[in-house]
Amino acid sequence: MTRKRFSAPLAWLAGLLGWAWLCLTFPVQARVLLRVGIAVNKPQVRLGSSTPARLLNPQGQLLAEVPAMQPLQASRVGSGVSVAGHQAERLYLQPTEPEGLVFIDQNWYRGWVELVPGERGVTAINQVGLEDYVSSVVGSEMGHRFPMEALKAQAVASRTYALYHRSRRSQQPFDLGNGIDWQVYKGVAAESNRTQAAARETAGQVLIHQGQVINAVFHSSSGGHTEDAGNVWLEARPYLQGVPDFDHHSPVFSWTATISAQQLQPLAAGIGAIRSIEILRSSPWGRAITLRLVGSQGSKEISGKEFRKALGLRSTRIAISPRGETTATASLTPAAATFPAFFEIQGRGYGHGVGMSQWGAAALASQNYSYQQILSHYYRNTSLAVLEGY
Repeated sequence: MTRKRFSAPLAWLAGLLGWAWLCLTFPVQARVLLRVGIAVNKPQVRLGSSTPARLLNPQGQLLAEVPAMQPLQASRVGSGVSVAGHQAERLYLQPTEPEGLVFIDQNWYRGWVELVPGERGVTAINQVGLEDYVSSVVGSEMGHRFPMEALKAQAVASRTYALYHRSRRSQQPFDLGNGIDWQVYKGVAAESNRTQAAARETAGQVLIHQGQVINAVFHSSSGGHTEDAGNVWLEARPYLQGVPDFDHHSPVFSWTATISAQQLQPLAAGIGAIRSIEILRSSPWGRAITLRLVGSQGSKEISGKEFRKALGLRSTRIAISPRGETTATASLTPAAATFPAFFEIQGRGYGHGVGMSQWGAAALASQNYSYQQILSHYYRNTSLAVLEGY
């Protein structure tokens, strides 16, 4: 029998796999519905259905029959919502046929629409089955061209992430948003046969730690090593530890950004023209945690997260070098002096660097590692569980 040989960086990974994965049963209903906030606090929301639909009130009473493809406008009225002359504290648009889809503004979704009043307008929520949601998120976050085992790993991570947040937002209008602050969900347009297969072949599977669903965060590319959660956020998690990554073929493994002194000036309010930028504290894997901006009239400390957000950088795994010379204006410095004209930022990776690296998962999958092996590498001290009823 031919034994599989592992390359040096991956050989130790193979040793983890005999004990890390258990088939447990986790008590969550099989038919799980998620509430995804699609259009939040909008003055008006456009919606409709691909098939005939029903407009219902909170008691499930029929208010109107809605023809297929007829666009409706929803808006907030007082403490409720209004659609087609019907008002209630909340309203539902539900297709009458199983294959029916709903649209909210420009996108199509499975499931149905719930309309609730928001603080400044109306909020449209897509109520959708968990597995339909997972199929779309896999396509929205990873696409469908990655190896199948990477897509399956993404499916388990996204399902786990969704249920983690659902369990903590039962008193909120919706469980998750649909943008990058959550996990991207584009509806039917992001689905494909391969994303549906990834969801179907991992149906009901979630990651748990000490009997609880974990916060299975992920990112695009770490730049060679993922990060401890405690170095990025306020709270460390035993299952979100930094591990070697295999994302060297990622298009964002390394990158360069050039930031002009003028672009930096909004960050330097009150300290004059910027002389230098120092990284005061960084993680063991090179992500900037705290930086100091040194100006002609003082200095200022800023977090790596703030610095990245303000400048639109791909990550905080950076090195900064001054380049060029310019003369500061009189308002920024008391005497004529030269300062860097711009700063060159050498960076690695894309995203916060915590949890699974999508490009690293793709690399492992391309070397014939299973989705279970991929997940056990990026999420330490976890087990794979199956929801009851699957």
